[in-house]
Amino acid sequence: MTYAIEQRLMSGLPNYALTAAKYVIAHESGNPNNCGSNALENEIAFMNRNKANAFTSHWVGGGGKIVQVAPVNRVQYGCGPKGNPYCYAQVELARTNDTEQFKKDYAAYIWLLRELAKGAGCNGIKSHRWITDNLKGTTHRDPFSYLQSMGISEEQFKLDIKNGLDKPKEKGDDTMQFTNETTKAAVCDHIKQAVDKKLIDKMWLDKFDNGTMTNGDYEGLKLIIAQRIK
Repeated sequence: MTYAIEQRLMSGLPNYALTAAKYVIAHESGNPNNCGSNALENEIAFMNRNKANAFTSHWVGGGGKIVQVAPVNRVQYGCGPKGNPYCYAQVELARTNDTEQFKKDYAAYIWLLRELAKGAGCNGIKSHRWITDNLKGTTHRDPFSYLQSMGISEEQFKLDIKNGLDKPKEKGDDTMQFTNETTKAAVCDHIKQAVDKKLIDKMWLDKFDNGTMTNGDYEGLKLIIAQRIK
């Protein structure tokens, strides 16, 4: 799926060249008091009034609507003096309390971030939090808290950025991964003991052994095992 990008470029913006086009930045508004049907328009109007202090290139909201308010590949005032000179584009996500609207907004958000990264010729889609932690010059940590409040984990966001939402997930994207053999052995032993006690079917041990068990499979098994032990 593709989306139309409405251009409403703000007047009177500074016009500074980037040091390098390394990143596309994912933001969210951080405004829990602006979640209604007019949230997107309210945020754009507020940014226009305060553009001397802060502005980004794009807004997403209103049920999957995309509005470009500043040029890409020029300095924007969205993620602090350390990050701004390296950001090809910066994308804000307006908030909503409507879960169905959020799904549309999120799909457009992921699409736009990926498209902008292609335009920049880079793979550097970063969060505002990443700039805070790595380049400094800012203290914001968006967009993760808002995304999590709407059911999108940090891991899911990363997978969606990597794969997009129109494509099937790559095989193994959600299969269990282990950082060390000790943890892997502990999980294997947990499953084996449950099979030996006939709490779960042996197929689950086979699935673990052949590397096709997902994180969701194991979380579900833990609940089943705990219930059947009682």
